Amino acid sequence: MKNMVILTGPQGSGNHLWSKIFSLHPEVFGWKTLLDNYWEAHRFAEPFCEHWKDPSKLKDFDWSTHDYFFTSISVPLGIQEKKWEPNIMRFVNEVEKLGIKTQILVIGRDQNILRHQQNRLRGESTLPFFMKQLPEFSNPVFLSYELLYLYKQHYLKSLDLSIPIAWDDYRVNEILSNDPNDKYVHHVEEYILDNCNKTGVSLKSL
Repeated sequence: MKNMVILTGPQGSGNHLWSKIFSLHPEVFGWKTLLDNYWEAHRFAEPFCEHWKDPSKLKDFDWSTHDYFFTSISVPLGIQEKKWEPNIMRFVNEVEKLGIKTQILVIGRDQNILRHQQNRLRGESTLPFFMKQLPEFSNPVFLSYELLYLYKQHYLKSLDLSIPIAWDDYRVNEILSNDPNDKYVHHVEEYILDNCNKTGVSLKSL
């Protein structure tokens, strides 16, 4: 049976990062052009971008080339007046009508970083748009941005997905060489629990 992994999540939670990772394996039909570029616009370059706009076109796609397929989309997509909400389950249903098994992956990122990123680029928190669709997903697999950067290949190797993962590809280290979270994280000189950790003395409830 042919399998398609559909990766989705809030804007700014690592859609392009994960797309690179899951497009590495040679047996997976994925976003291959992104592997040669740091960033590309989803609405022009993602292989299924036109099918996300109109999922009924999926019946005309050539599924004979591979057994494993990968696509990704954020909710919402775009900025301000160009913002739109792709219907994840409509896309899933159209794929499954063709006899292709689907698996939904939900990506996430630290909620504070996500809020700062969305407000900087979108002028508002767009998380509520994604949260409206989340309850419609059946048994999604949740992926962690932070665990990916922390454990790298070890984390990827642990994932049990319906497509093969090139966790041992040398390009994984290249993709993960710079953590975008770093620009949001700042050194803390002192915190209220520091002395407790050093001395073992308990702190009463605040």
